[in-house]
Amino acid sequence: MSTVRLSTVICTHDRPRDLWRCLEAFACLEDPVELIVVDSASTPPCRELVNGYARAIPGLVYLREDAPGLSRARNRGVRHAQGEIVAFVDDDAAPRPDWARRIVEPFADDPRVGCVGGACHPFFPDCERPRWLSDRLLQFAGVTRFHAAREARSSAEWPFGANIAFRREALTAAGGFPEHLGRTGSALLSGEESAAIAAVRAAGWRIVLQPAAAVDHAVPEARCVSRYYWRRLWWAGVTRARTGGRRGRTLTRLLAAAPLRLVLYLVTWDRVYLYRLAETAGFVHDIATPRAAGR
Repeated sequence: MSTVRLSTVICTHDRPRDLWRCLEAFACLEDPVELIVVDSASTPPCRELVNGYARAIPGLVYLREDAPGLSRARNRGVRHAQGEIVAFVDDDAAPRPDWARRIVEPFADDPRVGCVGGACHPFFPDCERPRWLSDRLLQFAGVTRFHAAREARSSAEWPFGANIAFRREALTAAGGFPEHLGRTGSALLSGEESAAIAAVRAAGWRIVLQPAAAVDHAVPEARCVSRYYWRRLWWAGVTRARTGGRRGRTLTRLLAAAPLRLVLYLVTWDRVYLYRLAETAGFVHDIATPRAAGR
């Protein structure tokens, strides 16, 4: 592996089975990393599970964060990290053995690279993949679709937080992850990763996609049912309402796109177009509430 030192942060909340699978994969990495597990208000705490891997994973650190919130947990991990590069892997993802050296390669090759996104491949631990669950729809379950190493061309191609790394100086200068965004409890509010990437890119850093740095990302049974995607896309609309600058323009676009998406669904039977109507509903609901109007 390159001499670039890698710290990896896993944030976890009440998913001991997923965390166990993730730690098993880290124990099989071919290259050493500093691994920081941030226990984000799990009940009960997962300290015992993590400490059980102290011998198998040298450099393993357990941190407890009593206040819930994914962005808060990630920022706590960044503050503790010692590496030049800080990576984030979801607790329901399992890195492949060569993941560590693959994720740092673009940083070592080009000092202008500030962020690298690896590939997330789906696996289904609890059930068979439903026939209606298309590759497009799986993107909303944290599964990537890029296959070639290249620079991200637009925000639509920005990496997913399940498998992402930043040059620490770039992420720190950008202010880390905004803590008013991101998952907290059962809410599916997101946007914190895109905000961090946008800030890094605005500072002049390059954003690179690296499919060779792969993780296997669990798609549990709960994400293989229709109601999850209605809810997930509704929260995507809420996220757009809370992070976008020109709400009027966005609303016009969403309303104009709604009939086209319905037609595309009737032509292709790909439910991604149907569920994206929930994105419009979530956006409209959020901008119409008193709380949204007061922000």
